[in-house]
Amino acid sequence: MLLRILFLTIAGDLFDCVDMYKQPAFDHPLLKNHTLQLKPSSLPKGMKLAKSKPVSFYGFNDTCPLGTVLVQRAHKQDLNDSQLLRNQFRAQVIADDRSTEGGHYALLQTLRYQYYGAYAKMATYKLPDLHSGQSSSNAIILFGDAPTDGLNAIAVGWQVSTIIYDTSYPRFFTFWTDSKTGNWWVTYNDQLPLGYFPKELLPNLDPNANFVQMGGEVISSSKVPSPPMGSGHPSNEGRNKAAYFIQVQFVDQSNNLFVLDPSSFTPRADIKNYYSVADAHFEDHKDKYVFAYGGAGGFK
Repeated sequence: MLLRILFLTIAGDLFDCVDMYKQPAFDHPLLKNHTLQLKPSSLPKGMKLAKSKPVSFYGFNDTCPLGTVLVQRAHKQDLNDSQLLRNQFRAQVIADDRSTEGGHYALLQTLRYQYYGAYAKMATYKLPDLHSGQSSSNAIILFGDAPTDGLNAIAVGWQVSTIIYDTSYPRFFTFWTDSKTGNWWVTYNDQLPLGYFPKELLPNLDPNANFVQMGGEVISSSKVPSPPMGSGHPSNEGRNKAAYFIQVQFVDQSNNLFVLDPSSFTPRADIKNYYSVADAHFEDHKDKYVFAYGGAGGFK
């Protein structure tokens, strides 16, 4: 199964190259009869797949052999730390402006509708001064109508975390739903498919999500003040200083990209004196709808 150890990235992550048909994801019981999809069967109209893959991603100085995938090595503590992030993410989605201890957010949430994907470009920042046990991220989150014990949601975006990665380097993704298979695809830089979330694992997102959130989230231990969100500047300072989302768009049932009127977004921030989010507004035909968010932190 294991072909070779790949390398340490500049961020300190260790990866292995694994046969794509024997990757650990297929150990999940719901994927016993799943057929691997190598590329999207459809794209939102106006988008095209890259003709060739990039030479390398930032931080990687090598590539895996054809027919294999990158799998990051994880330790037991990594799994425990991931559970902390999952708990905060769950509270953010379902808890009506109440967050778990140490977790805070500032975001826009759409009104209920049928969403088959979401798209945006995000400004992201290196945060070298995070303390141990802290995380600061921005993300696009899709989720459906479901009881608390049956929540299905997908979150992708940038994250700087000393909880999991112990690094100040951030990472980025975008995604949509494949209209034929129902799998939720993740792409890099608009055109390069990285992989997908199988629909078998997300029954409450079949065939669509009902809500979308975009914005920032932080997590911190109670021993130190909460970390910066975004660039560390509040949303009222605008795109020149605050972190932002631009080209905010969504995918409909016909695989068309569309925009929402600003009145279709609800701002949510649990400690508004520390983290804030501005209303979405139309900038121009290139950037379309944009909004700023963030804050310096310091809550304890």
